[in-house]
Amino acid sequence: MNRLFCLAVSLLMLVACSGAKSDISSPDGRTELHFELSEAGEAAYSLKFDGEEIVPLSRLGITTTDADFSKGLELVCIESSSFDETWEPVWGQFAKIRNHYNSLVATLKNADGKELKVEMRLFDDGLGLRYTLLGEGSAAITAERTEFRMGGDYESHWIAGSDDDAEFDYMHTLLSEITPETMQQSAGRVSGLVECGVSTPIAMKSSATGNHIAIHEAALWEYPGMILAWDNERCCFTSLLAGDEAVKSKVELPFSTPWRTIIVGDRAGALVESNLVLNLNEPCCLEDTSWIKPMKYVGVWWEMHLKLSIWDMDGRYPHCATTENVKRYIDFASENGFGGVLVEGWNVGWGWGERFDYSQPYPDFDMEELARYAEERGVEIIGHHETYANVANYEEQMTDAYEYYAKHGINSVKTGYVGSIAGHKHYDRWMVDHYNRTVVEGAKHKLCIDIHEPIHSTGICRTYPNLMSAEGMRGQEWQAWNSGNSIDHNPTLPFTRNVAGAMDFTPGIFDLRYHNSINKAAATADGSVNADYKYDFFVNSTLAHQLAEYVVFYSPIQMVADLPDNYREHPDALQFIVDVPVDWADTRCLDAEIGDYVITARKDKHSEDWYVGGITDGTERTVELSLDFLDGDREYEATLYRDGDKAGWNTYPTDYAIEKQGVTASDTLAIRMAEGGGFALQLKAL
Repeated sequence: MNRLFCLAVSLLMLVACSGAKSDISSPDGRTELHFELSEAGEAAYSLKFDGEEIVPLSRLGITTTDADFSKGLELVCIESSSFDETWEPVWGQFAKIRNHYNSLVATLKNADGKELKVEMRLFDDGLGLRYTLLGEGSAAITAERTEFRMGGDYESHWIAGSDDDAEFDYMHTLLSEITPETMQQSAGRVSGLVECGVSTPIAMKSSATGNHIAIHEAALWEYPGMILAWDNERCCFTSLLAGDEAVKSKVELPFSTPWRTIIVGDRAGALVESNLVLNLNEPCCLEDTSWIKPMKYVGVWWEMHLKLSIWDMDGRYPHCATTENVKRYIDFASENGFGGVLVEGWNVGWGWGERFDYSQPYPDFDMEELARYAEERGVEIIGHHETYANVANYEEQMTDAYEYYAKHGINSVKTGYVGSIAGHKHYDRWMVDHYNRTVVEGAKHKLCIDIHEPIHSTGICRTYPNLMSAEGMRGQEWQAWNSGNSIDHNPTLPFTRNVAGAMDFTPGIFDLRYHNSINKAAATADGSVNADYKYDFFVNSTLAHQLAEYVVFYSPIQMVADLPDNYREHPDALQFIVDVPVDWADTRCLDAEIGDYVITARKDKHSEDWYVGGITDGTERTVELSLDFLDGDREYEATLYRDGDKAGWNTYPTDYAIEKQGVTASDTLAIRMAEGGGFALQLKAL
């Protein structure tokens, strides 16, 4: 990480009273923060953006077993400062990121003389605030009372509040329509749901101004994950800490909590382009990051979800992770320049109730031979560690398992936590520590981490960039073996889950109705859907939509998720996946309505080429795409992968067309997106 420019200015204002107030503005002046301590000694803040009071006066506070910092406080002092730096991420949506804010730090004390700092950083794109418990020794945190009152009955896009699961349907409602009933619609089942609330990130839109807001958290260490309880009468969210324990977190003093974040912007795309969550994390702590490499990868994975093979060796289906089968995937990856092959089902222990051994392959999987075979072909094996929620077993073996991978030249591991964790919830303090330990321990072994069934991302990849990606939403797999995802799911993700950080959605399915994979006879001769055949599950998008996901969804590792044979039937469409980068110099969300459609442009980090992806929900749309983001002094070769004239997610999903033409920054392209469709555009600089 190189810091190119850094400026800090501080001003100390000493106060010793209650009833104090202070105000600051963001560097560009559009965002305004007000902080005050009431006569009753309650700390509170409010936030405006472009003159709209996004967050009216909302209370602050935190409690421990021996201290209450929610009332009866006195103000000791306020420190204001400004900070400006530009830093370079190891990988990301931008080659350079500006970290520029004005801040207030209020030091408060309670009636017992114990002190607390409330730190507030105000950026052009929003606010981060956190608490620091001062003193010596330890503290047992029991609750946090951060409020987010909302300035109106905003349009909202959310999933049910849970401390144990995030693989829910997104709801698109007014804030006033967040109820236990709509939560149950989102979750589809009871899974550690709060009484009435949402998980973060939640995205909102003010119908009065068009301003957009997202609430989340940043830098989650030694603390439970946050859920938002909703009070409709007060139009207010309040932070809840995950877990069933009365003491949510025991910490050594002084201790700073994670940041509570509010991202603001005048359009939906501002949420996509924000770096606020990353900026609130500490700089990279790794001296050598040369081993951390973004990549596209294929995997022995989708075939199990389609029940063509299985993870274990119980004889019901063919075993997936055989030496011969994995070599097929390695060959396909090598032929197309994909960097890795994920192998699930390779190790002993698959089957509910069994104990995984993370250093013992099944007898039909030759680790030494496959490591040699992959290295010869310029491909990396990506390891897999499922736990079936037996986290204690994984903790016992983690160091040895990582050393085993290092011995065989394996640089990446995908972890998994399916099921209920004995005595814990997925997002409580104990599990947060575990997830973070995999990242820290992985760095010691030069191992990149991709976490499934994780705590939501909070930007710690800035500090540990070997945390490459995570799941944490209903991904592509739900299209194969369950009720599927709603048609508006994908156009919602960039403004919700992806705001938290990179997400491993596993895009790129070409056999959208599983004709080739399961029952090719189900397709009619012209490739349309046979109305007389009952499909239990399918992908509700077009093939062009699947290509667009590589641009619209951000992750520095992107799976090429379908079976190799299905890609070989569409080599011209596969070419886009071969060409599209996963590491970017610039990102611009050109147009969007959350849950309806999104169009995103990204510039390759290693060339002057641009890529554009567009996806839509069940509504057909025609986009007038201005290319004014291009370099005005260059010409480009545009290759457009679009929905065919007959295309539609429920009619002819694999109908697509590929067109080429020369373009410049002054051109505008009219592009039709079919129902559930999309487009992918490569703009190659000449």
